[in-house]
Amino acid sequence: MSYAIQSVGNIAREVAGALVRLSIHDGQTARLSTPLLYPGGAMVGVEISRLRDGFLVTDAGAGRREAGLLGGERTFSRIAPEIAARYGVRFDQNMIFDLEVAEDELVVAVISVANATKSAVETTALHLASTEHSDYRAFLWTRLERIYEPKSVFRNREVRGSSDEWKFDAVVEFNQRLSLFEIVAPHPNAVSSAVTKFLDIRDLGESAPRRIAVLTDQDETPHLPVLARTARVVRMNDPDEAFRRAA
Repeated sequence: MSYAIQSVGNIAREVAGALVRLSIHDGQTARLSTPLLYPGGAMVGVEISRLRDGFLVTDAGAGRREAGLLGGERTFSRIAPEIAARYGVRFDQNMIFDLEVAEDELVVAVISVANATKSAVETTALHLASTEHSDYRAFLWTRLERIYEPKSVFRNREVRGSSDEWKFDAVVEFNQRLSLFEIVAPHPNAVSSAVTKFLDIRDLGESAPRRIAVLTDQDETPHLPVLARTARVVRMNDPDEAFRRAA
């Protein structure tokens, strides 16, 4: 249907109808698909069930399952109660929910449950990424201190670029020259952050330190050609000689 012959009001109603879809309805329970997305890309769904007194609004355990797919079910169970409370709802170790919701409060309850489950899974993902990065960083430090002497390896050191200061996971000072190592996870934001740092360092010109991107998963790393134009690329599990050549 052409939008050119419709009023803005009609278009807005079509858009609103597309944003929230009714996917299940059996007379007692209905499931809504919201425009919110979990980190894995799945749409956040909310179920509404009729009770004797009011309604039950819940994520039906979807948040816990999404966190489980990330390997973070225990982390989710630990953080979900606080996040649920922040949105005025509850968590019972399985699902995020609101109970005995009046009909005129359903909209607010659906919004609260949807945002709570999304936020809890996102927080779980961030926690897992931070923990994983810490593990990789410790491995990198051990590797570099074995290749070079420990006094030449600096952990979480800031280096001045052309326009700003940047913190790198490891800096090696060897033969009066700096080599900057940055661990890059297979996520667009990680690649973008590394490229920004490397570009500003590269702008120092001929005196710029060497730049090394350490990939945790090369096959899954997006925008790899762009990253490779700003730094030398090695894999975390490459042999010591690859790290020597890069630096």
